[in-house]
Amino acid sequence: MKAAARGRVERVTIDASAPELERRLSSVPVVRRILRTALVRWGVVDDDLDNALYVAVELVANAARHSPPGMHHVSLHLSPDGHRLVVTVHDLSRALPYVPDDAKDNAFAESGRGMLLVAGLSERWGVVATSGGKKVWAELILQAPVSLPLPSYADEHATERALRRADVITSASRVSRLCLVRRPRAVT
Repeated sequence: MKAAARGRVERVTIDASAPELERRLSSVPVVRRILRTALVRWGVVDDDLDNALYVAVELVANAARHSPPGMHHVSLHLSPDGHRLVVTVHDLSRALPYVPDDAKDNAFAESGRGMLLVAGLSERWGVVATSGGKKVWAELILQAPVSLPLPSYADEHATERALRRADVITSASRVSRLCLVRRPRAVT
């Protein structure tokens, strides 16, 4: 039961080390496919799936576009209760994303609408500075909560096996203490 309390995690590393922007942005569809597969496997469907993918793709595209070439890390975290999904993208830039003031009112704005939509689709979003750049995250509330099955190793005999293992470890430590030989101290 304790294993189910951890939720689900999917991690993807993006090689965005190409100096050309177009080559860095070419990783975005690949990440979308990988994340879609993970979300479907978890049971995230319909609008929840679309919203999560939109947020993830927008954050990945921003990382590829606005940070220096390098490796970016993307992760999805599904809460243990299946109600919340957090999308995190770690990139190498210290520049903070923001929603421009004119993004709401200007339909012809060249940039900024992506983060406006991320803010609109997520319950909350933010940025955490790291030693190697920053992590941008967005938390989504799932309209259709996902039920997480227990891991395959958590069956009705798991407690019995755990107790037997604990018994073996305890008896082994008792034996090792009996066999302990101390070296005599040198007297000067």
